[in-house]
Amino acid sequence: MRRLSGTRALTRIHRVRTAQHHTVRAIAALGLAHPITLALLAAAASAAARAWDAGHPVADTHPAPLRGTTSDGR
Repeated sequence: MRRLSGTRALTRIHRVRTAQHHTVRAIAALGLAHPITLALLAAAASAAARAWDAGHPVADTHPAPLRGTTSDGR
């Protein structure tokens, strides 16, 4: 597997995180069963799969929380 370098790699991870962020916002606003939410969920999953196939570890997509914080950000 070829690993992207520099700006291109960051752009791919940025796209994955953006897709996940939009999906979470849609779930909160519209609910999980809404067609828009389902489409965004599929897009986020596809983006994550492409990043994984490009050789990015899961930690690139899901960075660890800061030390001393809880899962809800406190």
